[in-house]
Amino acid sequence: MDRKTKRSERPVRNMDAVGIDLGEQTSFVTVWEHERGETFSFPMTTEGYVLLKDRIPPSARIVFESSGTAYPFHRQLRELGFRDITVAHPKELAWIVKSKKKNDKVDSVKLAKLHSVGMIPEAHLLDREDQIFRDLLLQRVRLGNETGEWKSRITSYLKREGLWQNLPPSTDSFSVARRKAMRALSFGDERDLVLSSMLERLESVEKLSVTFEEKIRARARESEEVKLLMSIPGTGYYLASLLCSYIGDVRRFPDADHLASFFGIVPAQRESSSKRKMGRMSKEGPSEARWALGVMVDTVAKYDTHIAEYYTHAKARTGNGKLAHVLTAKKLVRMVFAMLSRREPWKWERTALTERKLEDLETD
Repeated sequence: MDRKTKRSERPVRNMDAVGIDLGEQTSFVTVWEHERGETFSFPMTTEGYVLLKDRIPPSARIVFESSGTAYPFHRQLRELGFRDITVAHPKELAWIVKSKKKNDKVDSVKLAKLHSVGMIPEAHLLDREDQIFRDLLLQRVRLGNETGEWKSRITSYLKREGLWQNLPPSTDSFSVARRKAMRALSFGDERDLVLSSMLERLESVEKLSVTFEEKIRARARESEEVKLLMSIPGTGYYLASLLCSYIGDVRRFPDADHLASFFGIVPAQRESSSKRKMGRMSKEGPSEARWALGVMVDTVAKYDTHIAEYYTHAKARTGNGKLAHVLTAKKLVRMVFAMLSRREPWKWERTALTERKLEDLETD
């Protein structure tokens, strides 16, 4: 799930605030109203959900922390008829609520109290369809990583056996001709089984990847946001889809700085009285989104001279390649935010290139 550090701006109403501390087997609930709380527990079963519905009014404002069970529990609450549901950002919540006394019952009370005064930092939950598509995209990332791993293993194996240099010359290490040559190799012992099994695993993963790409391509055709990001040189439908999946509706971010914070590419900051401490890059938020942004920096810098020059100047100014990479990522985030907010293509768009990419997207 995406975690967005933003405190609830909902007005405080004369309505029950309900804090729920989720557990694997049993959860605790505190109903807070008129400065008083009533706490009870319920089992995470069908019977427990019936009990929850009986004891909480349908108009209640419910809050619980983001966790592994947040998505199924959120869906369950929706099915029970509850509509005012907030998911709390656990890290940000920890900075607000500090106590030596911590247990499930106490946590539910804290959540209810904070929610009653509008002090909950919210996390963002994907809707069901977007969650399924995100899973599709991330599985394709894993398949890509696995493809790279099998290619590296095969390469190392053939080099160790002194056969890699004997394969047909090609700019593609795994071209059709080279694969055919690999298949034709014969050791006359168990090494034939080892090599054939590695080649079969590679081809199996590649075949699966194609299936995933077809699904992702079909979804990309329907997304105007993805097509906008494809106007950026070096950004294809897959990378654009992955970034859009994490950004979602860009309007949920007040400005580009909040989007950069979501990606975790801003310095960690701690304030106390008149003192402010700035640390290293926070790296909060989804690591996969940060990885996708890093890939975008590399590819765009390769194909767009303006971004390449920005990176070069940043590196010369700071004397640090990693810092220059982060600064370039921030610049890209600012530009992506503007593109999606204004519904405008890349500032230095190469129209012919974009049209070619869009034509390829429409081709099965």
